Amino acid sequence: MMTHFFSWILIALVCVVIAMLVFMLSGKLVYDKMNSMFVMNTNIVFMILIFGFIDGRMAMYIDIALSYSILGFVTTVILAKYIGGRR
Repeated sequence: MMTHFFSWILIALVCVVIAMLVFMLSGKLVYDKMNSMFVMNTNIVFMILIFGFIDGRMAMYIDIALSYSILGFVTTVILAKYIGGRR
């Protein structure tokens, strides 16, 4: 019963990621594109954790989600530095 609930949450998060991908590709400003990318990164981390709960091997998926979130943070810092320019 509870896995069905988390499966529906996973499906909803996939729909949000697809909507953010469409918004990112159709966005006019670079800030809109970056913001949608950051929302996608956060939702993908949640998707990894929920999939780990459904699969029953939460410890492995927590490590994967932490690695992905650190990669997303480093990407954020690099893009912010690139867009901000050198001073």
